[in-house]
Amino acid sequence: MCDGTVNEEAPRMVSRESSHVTARAPLSNDELRLMDAWWSACNYLAVGMIYLRANPLLREPLKPEHIKYRLLGH
Repeated sequence: MCDGTVNEEAPRMVSRESSHVTARAPLSNDELRLMDAWWSACNYLAVGMIYLRANPLLREPLKPEHIKYRLLGH
C-alpha cells in the first residue's frame, strides 16, 4: 500500500495504468552501456532518414550524391 511518501534518494517510475510510484535502483554500468548503444543507433537511423538519399549503411565512402539536395519538412 502506498502511504503517499516518496523516497527522494531513489529514482521513481510511474506507471501509466496507475498512479502507484515504485522505487528502483540506479542503472548498472551494463544497462547504461546498452542504453547508450540503443540511443546511438536511434540517432544514426534518424540522421540517415533525414539527410541521406542513398548508402544509409555507409558501405562505401560518403559522396555528395548520397546526400539529399533539399530537406523537406511537414
